[in-house]
Amino acid sequence: MSFQYVPSLLRLPKIPNYTPPNGFWCGLGEDKGFYAFYMSNWSRYIMTDTEFCYSLEVDGSVLTPVYSSVNGYIFWRGNGCVYYSRDWGWVWCDVFPGYEPIEESEYDSEKEERVYSGDSFYTIGQLPYEEGKEKEMTGRGSARDKDKKTIKVVWKRWESNTEFGKYEGKGGVSGEKYLGLPRFSGNGAYYIRSFAKEKGYYKYGAIHFADGKWVIGEIGSSGGWHEGNEPSKDKSVTFKFCVNKGSEAKGEDITISHRDYVKGDETAPVFLGEASIWR
Repeated sequence: MSFQYVPSLLRLPKIPNYTPPNGFWCGLGEDKGFYAFYMSNWSRYIMTDTEFCYSLEVDGSVLTPVYSSVNGYIFWRGNGCVYYSRDWGWVWCDVFPGYEPIEESEYDSEKEERVYSGDSFYTIGQLPYEEGKEKEMTGRGSARDKDKKTIKVVWKRWESNTEFGKYEGKGGVSGEKYLGLPRFSGNGAYYIRSFAKEKGYYKYGAIHFADGKWVIGEIGSSGGWHEGNEPSKDKSVTFKFCVNKGSEAKGEDITISHRDYVKGDETAPVFLGEASIWR
């Protein structure tokens, strides 16, 4: 997968139980729309498709994050909204985010109890912070005596314990993703794949495509060279030692095997944002 690291200049409203990373690995080309970063609150490396913040599920309905401020926090929108209210703290309500729900009550002398009315909304003191741990929201206003709503964190993503390497699907997604450039080794040397192709082919350090062949060294060199196939993550590839006709140069074959994934050292300019100039 092709990713480029971009330092973060995001200025987001507060996100409960979430510390935005200092930078993101942003997908390029066929990986555009994917983001990879360290989720410090979960102590995991996360790769996501489009969203770089968790969603909330309320009674089975998923609400996705909106990175606009409501009383200093982001909010979630879907079937209703979850947002931070000045009067009630965290609420679920089916009106616009930022609305301050109203609860009224009066004493019913016949029932000898208070009767509540007003908006139908639900409150919770603190949003859930771990996936799989469901919490209850308490009904207020005209929903005060109704069943409680359940809320939990959901996030379709891929996870890894290390920054580079294989990421496994979590939160309802399957399959694997990879971050980093594949690194190969053989005969005590390392061969790291280039970030981009040159004339239709990757380079792997000293391994390159020339004259219709994958080679180490230069074809026709008096000291010999090696010929083989493009390095593969699935199996080892052997490069045969070759010499010019009549040459007495000697050398050993080199077997190239996939080792791991690493960060490359190539750089490129990135576009971080734009601002309008009023004249």
